[in-house]
Amino acid sequence: MALPPGRRGLRLVMEYLPNGCLRDYLQKNQPRLEHRTLLLYAWQICKGMEYLGAQRCLHRDLASRNILVESETHVKIGDFGLAKLLPQDKDYYVVREPGQSPVFWYAPESLADNVFSRASDIWSFGVLLYELFTYSNKSKSPSEEFLRMMGAEKTGQIICHLLELLKENRRLPVPASCPMEVYTLMLSCWAFAPSARPTFGELAPKIEALREGRSKARG
Repeated sequence: MALPPGRRGLRLVMEYLPNGCLRDYLQKNQPRLEHRTLLLYAWQICKGMEYLGAQRCLHRDLASRNILVESETHVKIGDFGLAKLLPQDKDYYVVREPGQSPVFWYAPESLADNVFSRASDIWSFGVLLYELFTYSNKSKSPSEEFLRMMGAEKTGQIICHLLELLKENRRLPVPASCPMEVYTLMLSCWAFAPSARPTFGELAPKIEALREGRSKARG
């Protein structure tokens, strides 16, 4: 697309990763991906998000479809199309541009007021954790689960109905065979008040400890 005279285009070059996105990888390889591998992915994503936060970068679209798989032991955060840099004098960003949004991955304050922060990325990380432990099963996807909660009669005004559910403390269910310690981490990411959610720096050692526990149990 041609840019207006005097305007410089910004391009992001990403390495090619033949294993594709994490969502598809989980679906194809579920039988051989143990919980400790899922926790490894969660830890790597958490550390990556901790780094981005330190650079004042909000991802705003953290989901399994936007994580790229380099190998069975290494994943990378991708797709920065919705990312924003925080202003130096603020810890949040109000989005005013119209456009489609991944609402089922969004925190309540993002749905209600278009407010995004490190805490709203934490909420999305909780949804990503849910995707990991459902192996991105399409029938258990965040959108399918929330639409089921809303009921067939509530197809319009999805954001309003979703906000109602979240205000009533309705959350995604615990995935089958998911350890309760992991689900507890998800629930902490989904605290309604942004200030009540953990940081990526707090989550990373907890996830690492869970993974080490799984490794010792195998040993």
